[in-house]
Amino acid sequence: MGTLSPDEETVWRLFNHGQSTSAISKADGKRRWSVAYVSRVLNRARGKIAKALQTQAKSHRLDVESLLPYHGLLIGFDYQANTVVYIVFTVKLGIVVWYKHASYAGMLCHNCPKISECRETLDTIIEEYDIKLRPDEEVLPMTQQSSIIFNKLAAKEIPRYQRS
Repeated sequence: MGTLSPDEETVWRLFNHGQSTSAISKADGKRRWSVAYVSRVLNRARGKIAKALQTQAKSHRLDVESLLPYHGLLIGFDYQANTVVYIVFTVKLGIVVWYKHASYAGMLCHNCPKISECRETLDTIIEEYDIKLRPDEEVLPMTQQSSIIFNKLAAKEIPRYQRS
């Protein structure tokens, strides 16, 4: 997508899999990153992601309800569609705009022609943000599962900055 540099992408991925900045600095043995460098890279990545999320929200004419740059998530509301909209950053797919919905042109998930696209999108978010679904949540239709995924992402604990 081009939003993040290779270092920012690495730090972002490790941070979202629960590693602290000090753990990330030790994880890359080749480069010998300092904790301060990892912190700067993470803040730069967070700033770029926040800007990209806000740009998408503005282009979709959404009212921003919540911007969570550490989670790569913006929650907005579209008054024309009368629905909540989740905008999330992924390294693999870039910026994803997901309108909360109950059906696709009246078709439920199992009949929807977009089922594989939706599954890929949700699986990417689950993987990149290390989100765990309970067995009862895994069997839900994607329209319901998506709300659970985005709520878990919004509520996800982020690693604390730690000094060695």
